[in-house]
Amino acid sequence: MSIIWTTSAGRKGASGPRLVGTRRGLLAGLCLLACAVTPVLEPADAADPFLVIAEQADDQQPLDLPSIAPRLQSFQQVADALSTEQRRIAELESRLQQLEKKAASAVEPLPEPKDANAKDAKPADGKSKEGDGKAADAGKDGKTEEKKEEKKPDEPYEVGTDLGLKSRWDKGGGGMLTEESANKDFRVKIGGRTQVDASAFSAAPGPNQAPNQGGLDPGLSDTVNFRRARFRIEGRMYEMYDWAAEYDFVNQINVNNETYPTEKDAGPLTAVTDLWLQVRELPILGTVRVGNQKDPYGYEHLTSSRWLNFMERSYAQDAFEGPFNNGFLPGIQILNNNEEGDIAWQVGEFKNTSSPFGFSNSSGGSQTVGRLVYLPVFEDEGRKLVHLGISGRTMEPRRQYTSFDSKTGLPTSDQITAVRFRSRGDIRNGPPGPLNSIYADTGLLQGTWQNMIGLEFVANNGPWSFQSEYFGSWLYNARTTNVGPYLTNGFQPKPGTSVGTVYYQSGYAEVLYFLTGESRTYSKIEYRFDRPIPHNNFYAFRDRSARRNQWNISEGAWQVGARYNYLCLNDSGVNGGVLNGMTLGLNWLLNPNARVYFNYDLTYRDYVSTPWNKDGTVGKSYNGSGFINGFGTRLAFDF
Repeated sequence: MSIIWTTSAGRKGASGPRLVGTRRGLLAGLCLLACAVTPVLEPADAADPFLVIAEQADDQQPLDLPSIAPRLQSFQQVADALSTEQRRIAELESRLQQLEKKAASAVEPLPEPKDANAKDAKPADGKSKEGDGKAADAGKDGKTEEKKEEKKPDEPYEVGTDLGLKSRWDKGGGGMLTEESANKDFRVKIGGRTQVDASAFSAAPGPNQAPNQGGLDPGLSDTVNFRRARFRIEGRMYEMYDWAAEYDFVNQINVNNETYPTEKDAGPLTAVTDLWLQVRELPILGTVRVGNQKDPYGYEHLTSSRWLNFMERSYAQDAFEGPFNNGFLPGIQILNNNEEGDIAWQVGEFKNTSSPFGFSNSSGGSQTVGRLVYLPVFEDEGRKLVHLGISGRTMEPRRQYTSFDSKTGLPTSDQITAVRFRSRGDIRNGPPGPLNSIYADTGLLQGTWQNMIGLEFVANNGPWSFQSEYFGSWLYNARTTNVGPYLTNGFQPKPGTSVGTVYYQSGYAEVLYFLTGESRTYSKIEYRFDRPIPHNNFYAFRDRSARRNQWNISEGAWQVGARYNYLCLNDSGVNGGVLNGMTLGLNWLLNPNARVYFNYDLTYRDYVSTPWNKDGTVGKSYNGSGFINGFGTRLAFDF
C-alpha cells in the first residue's frame, strides 16, 4: 500500500492537504505534523507536488484531515511553537528523573508479574516439567523442592497442626537457645546459669569471737565457690500452656536445715527451683500456675538472680521472703491484670515448707499469699515508670522437729509449729547451706500463727533506677525454745517462756545509675525488673591491618549503685540482733548474658548474747557487736 501526501498546488480543487489510506490511527500524528509544516517546507509552486510517506492499496479511500497550516503565518511562529514544546518536554523529563530516583530509594521494586495461566499450563503429555506428576520448583542449587500452598492471612489455623520448630537465639526473651514453631504455639527454651564468687572479709573483735561467745556462727573465711549452677528447660505447648523445669546443682542445705543445720548432713544435693505448669488467658482468672514456684511476696524476691543489682538480695530475703528454701514453694497461683496493664494482682495458696526440694513430710503449714501492683507512671516500655506494690502472707508456721538422734539423724521429738528468723551477710563466704556465716539469728521460736506484710516503691527514669521495700512479720503466741545456735545462744528469756506477739522488721533502699546510658527493662508478666540490654557488647581485639596496629575496644555497659540495708530481730526480750549495712556496687555487663559484679559491704552488727546454761541458770553475757567488712566479686553468665 502507499500513502500520498498532496498540497493544494498538487491537486486541483483541493482546499487543503489530504491523506489517502486506511491505517489512520498509526499515522495520524505524522499527518498532523506534515500539515503544520507544509506551508513552510513546500511552496505552492513546487515542481514536485507529491511527498510519498508510505504506500497504500489502490482500493483504499482517501481520508480528509483538518489542517492547522493557516494558523502559522511565518517561520518565527513555527520556531516559537517548537521551542515551547521542547522546553515543556525537557521539564517533564527532568521531573520524571527526580521522581524515579526518589522512588528507587524509598520503595522496593515490585516482583515480576506472574502469568496467571503459567501455573496451570501443562505440556501436551499432561505431565509436569519434572516429568513425575508433582508441582515443584528448582532452587538455585539445582535441588527440587515441593511447592507449599501459601495460606491466606484470614485463613483459620488449627492450633497444634504445625509441629515444625525453628532454632534461634532469643536475646530479648531470656537469652536462651529457642526452638519455636511458625505460629508460636510450640516453643522450647534450653539454658541455665552459673555464678562463681570470690570473697574476702575482715571484722572487729566482737564478730570474730567464738560462736558460743556471741561471735559469728560459723566464723568468717575467705573463699572461692560456686553460688549457683542451674540448668533450665522451659517452653510453651498448644499456645495456652507454659511450663518450666529448673534444677540447682550447687546446693548444700539438708532437709532439716531450719532446726538441725550441720555440715555433715550437707550435700552437694540437687534442689528444684522452678518446676511448674501454667495455663494462660483464662476467663476472669487470667493465668493459673501450679507447681514449685516463687510465691508473690516481695519485689526483689520475684526478680531473677540473673540480673540482681548486687551480689545478694537484702537481709529480708533471708529473714522473711525465702528462708531456707531458695525462695520456692509448692502451690497454686493466679496472675492477672486490667486491660490497660497499670494494675496487676497475684494470689496463691502454698505449702509452708523450708525444704529446698519442694516437699514436706508434715501436715498443716497452709500459706495464703497476695500481691497488688499499681503503675501510676509507665512510659517508653518502662524506661520511665513508678511502681507501687503491697503484698502479704498469712500462714501457719512450719511444723518442726526439735531433736534428732545423733547417730541415725531421725527425729526423737514431736513436731511443733515454729519459725527461725536469721540472716546471712550481703556477701557470702560459701555456697547455700550451713557454711555461710550467720549475722543475726533468733533461734527457733514456737508460735501459733504468722502474718507478714511487704511494701514496694520502685522508680525508673532512663539510666537512673530506685528500688525500696519494707517488711514486717508478726508471730503470735510466741514462746522460746531450747533449739538454736549452741542451744540457747541469743535468747534473753529462759527457754519455754511465753513472750506474746513478736514483731520483726526489715527494709532497704538502693539507687543505681548506668554510666553508659542503658535503662532497666520491666516485665509486665510478674511486674518486676527484667534483663538489662547493653547498648554495646564488650570486645577488645587488635586490628593488625591498620598501619599503627591499633586496638578496637567496646566497653559494654557499666552500672554503679549503693544500697542501705536494715534488719531488726530484737523484740519482746528475744534478742536476735540488729544489722545496718551499706553496700557499694559496680556492675560490668559484658553482654546481655554475662556480667561481673564488684561489691564492697560494710555492716554493723549489734548483738549481745546471754545464753542459758543447760542446768537452767543464767549464763555470762557476751558482746558480739562490731563492724564487718566484706569484698566480693562474681562472674555470672546465663545461656
